Amino acid sequence: MLAKSYHAVGIQEVLVKIDVPKGSFYHYFHSKEDFCVAIIKYYGEQLAKSITEKLSSRKYSPRNRLKEYFLAIKDYYQKTGYHQGCLVAKLAVEVAHSSPDIRMALKSEFDRWVGLFADCIREAQQNGEIVAGHQPDELAEFIYTSWEGALIRMQVNHDLGSIDNFINYVFNCVIPLNQNQ
Repeated sequence: MLAKSYHAVGIQEVLVKIDVPKGSFYHYFHSKEDFCVAIIKYYGEQLAKSITEKLSSRKYSPRNRLKEYFLAIKDYYQKTGYHQGCLVAKLAVEVAHSSPDIRMALKSEFDRWVGLFADCIREAQQNGEIVAGHQPDELAEFIYTSWEGALIRMQVNHDLGSIDNFINYVFNCVIPLNQNQ
């Protein structure tokens, strides 16, 4: 579903690709929609583990952990190309309006990821690295939503300019290093 779109991929195509009989598939999933929800949850868990690992590392300060997280993803896209993007964002644009179950699974994963960013921002505010004048949850929501937008533009433009702009503006304007520290 990342290479194509939700509507462009049929269950039969998936079954052939993974060599699973149709009956076995329908034993676990009642529909393509249920399968998609399971994919979203799995993808969400994997990304949450990655975010948690990067943002809990004591190698960097909290603010720098955030920056290093985004720089690592930028490096990934620089090495692998600009076509992939985020599966959950792609599904959100394509099917969130037509499937309440998929929409709720997407919302759950976005909320989980934003919560991880908020925790790191909160820690940076507590140690004085980021000014404490804004709510961590709201900052995290803004930053993550901006990040997803930058990923979409990266795919459209086939370059990292939007990622560079995101990193520059987030870390120099939105959450600059607290000079009073």
